[in-house]
Amino acid sequence: MGGLLQSWHGFSDGGNGIQQPSDVAEHWKEVCEHSRMPINGSLWHSDPILSSYPPSRVFKIIQKDHPGREMDFLRKAREAVFAFNRNIGADDVLIDIVNDLGLNGKQIVDMSGEQSAQDLLDEDFDKVAKLGVRGFPTVIIVNEENKGVKIVGARPLDIYVAALKQILNEDPKPGKKTSLAKWLGTGHCLFSKEIEVMYDIEPSKVKDYVEKELPENSYQTNEVLNEMYLNQK
Repeated sequence: MGGLLQSWHGFSDGGNGIQQPSDVAEHWKEVCEHSRMPINGSLWHSDPILSSYPPSRVFKIIQKDHPGREMDFLRKAREAVFAFNRNIGADDVLIDIVNDLGLNGKQIVDMSGEQSAQDLLDEDFDKVAKLGVRGFPTVIIVNEENKGVKIVGARPLDIYVAALKQILNEDPKPGKKTSLAKWLGTGHCLFSKEIEVMYDIEPSKVKDYVEKELPENSYQTNEVLNEMYLNQK
């Protein structure tokens, strides 16, 4: 966890022109247009997130007590805040997200408010500092000899392939692609852009591909911010 926003008191991100919550909305709009992933952002005007620490502490509690489920929480939290415009700094929203994972949301969110949860988060902050991470996303790939490559910012796939080749001293071998049915079975939404990239298909072909790969009554199609997404029924 990165700890970018403890509170808005004294916060300043001059490089991105962010001094107050409403400044974030325009930045998110730019990312939405660049990535073609649905990002609303109007909550920065109507119900701004006051700190990134609460959802980060929830992540750390799930990671400690329910290992393997923390990434499911992270995905659900991203969907909630970006696509569906929900304030993931609020306890009631966090409880709902954790409950949706089949875990005890109230218990976990209560635990995330304890000092022990902040201690876990501080350990991540220390790691971030030791690794010299100053921007997000940053991906660090380390091999068994503890030699590493750091990739900063959103980069195309070939940059990561080249980094893996450098670390492995051989060409990385692509894994087998997960089937659409299995991917959808992970329980989160799948957005059109993700399907296009994963299976290398044109936007106009996504609907046909979905109909070919999935049983008719196994999914439902929805739309948010003019982008199609799938849910498992």
